[in-house]
Amino acid sequence: MTLFFLIGLIFIALILFFRSSLFHLVRENSRFVRSLQNAKWFQNVWLAGLFLFLINTILFGFTGLVLYILTLFTFPYIHFIVIIFAVVVSILFWMVVNKACRKNRLKIAAIGSSFYLLLTLIILYFYVNIEPFYPGEDTFMRALGLSLAMMVTFVAWISCFVITGLTNKTQV
Repeated sequence: MTLFFLIGLIFIALILFFRSSLFHLVRENSRFVRSLQNAKWFQNVWLAGLFLFLINTILFGFTGLVLYILTLFTFPYIHFIVIIFAVVVSILFWMVVNKACRKNRLKIAAIGSSFYLLLTLIILYFYVNIEPFYPGEDTFMRALGLSLAMMVTFVAWISCFVITGLTNKTQV
């Protein structure tokens, strides 16, 4: 499991490092980019940031629901495919939002990626206040799971902010 986690972190680091060359996957004249650019509400920084926040929430919640449903079955390694698919869809959507933004990308990125920052802080709260459910319970595995979840949400926060806010259109 740790190997898959480290491979995922290296994969995200490579995506962030080579993000300007990956932006060619999303075309400037695609239907979704044009519809966002032409939407009046998307020109408002707060509404565009809230849109990104809500999409991040929906993608994260849907992925969590699918992963929970998969725990009811005994399909080996299918959850890795779901996680990889969710990461790819999120990154592609963040690229679309970056292409659609005409101005104030940093503000939109800060508002939209704050979902993952809030989630990281909530997980940190649970990590700091971890207590055994019964006397003598070892809380190591719960603490390990919370620390991994904290790292995943922190990396998602940084990735969302960098991809949506820090990539110039002149670089892409």
